[in-house]
Amino acid sequence: MATLLSGLTGSIGDLAELPDEIASSWWVAHTRSRHEKTLADELEQIGIFCYLPLCQSVTRSRTTRRVTRSVVPVFPGYLFFAADAEQRHRAMGTNHIARTLPVVDVAGLIGQLRQIDLALRSGEPIARSARLAAGDRVRVIAGPLTGLEGVVTRWRSAVRIVLNVEILGQAVSVEVDRDLVERVD
Repeated sequence: MATLLSGLTGSIGDLAELPDEIASSWWVAHTRSRHEKTLADELEQIGIFCYLPLCQSVTRSRTTRRVTRSVVPVFPGYLFFAADAEQRHRAMGTNHIARTLPVVDVAGLIGQLRQIDLALRSGEPIARSARLAAGDRVRVIAGPLTGLEGVVTRWRSAVRIVLNVEILGQAVSVEVDRDLVERVD
């Protein structure tokens, strides 16, 4: 069920393989600090579908100047899962969840997560960013991110597209050449 797609970016859980019967009851788990991957592993073991987007983090030690690369959650402290009432109770029993948020607009959340999954699979570097309320809404019309839609901010020679996950009030961003996007009305 859950797989790490690559060593640098990817996800635990595959939205492309999402069965239709799972798409009805979704929850956002607010995890205990640094328990996202452990929770994903335990949910997989008990047969609960979950999605945890992951990206590469690069840090440099100030004293030794050593570079450390690690795979971290795109949204620290959060994991998405599909569960009925009994499965949610079993998930809470893992002791990795501080609280859960019910997802009211399941189709909207799955659509937003699929866009983030597409950005992760493209191999383009992504960065978390604050959710933007204003700005141009665009669609990528060519390249590996074709069809991706988001809010844009302009940075240097490229366009940075922000992909919101509204239930969390957070977002990720990816850079795309200006000539590969079109405005969405």
